[in-house]
Amino acid sequence: MFRRSTIGMLCLTVFLLTPFLLSCAHARPPKPGPNFVWVAPHHAPGGAMVPGHWKYTGPARPGQGWIPGHRAPNGKWVPGHWKKVPKGKRGGAWVPGHWGPKGKWIPGHWR
Repeated sequence: MFRRSTIGMLCLTVFLLTPFLLSCAHARPPKPGPNFVWVAPHHAPGGAMVPGHWKYTGPARPGQGWIPGHRAPNGKWVPGHWKKVPKGKRGGAWVPGHWGPKGKWIPGHWR
């Protein structure tokens, strides 16, 4: 049988390594190239969980920004696409439409 000190050391090792191993599991991998955008983890139209990943979008388009796939207010899936960026919002990020904390739909907008 194991001695008490061996069991204690094993428990301490597991306790100390668990946060380290969990933090590594959620790290974003390095960007593979200039024409990729990060797609955050989300639920696919069928309900399956899609982990975060890099998506190739092709060369950047002047005056346009990449809109990641998202759900519309009616629940339908809108695939990722390019959209013209208003002149005052260049360099900003697109915030997809979403349900606010009080249950009101907030349309997608440039931030």
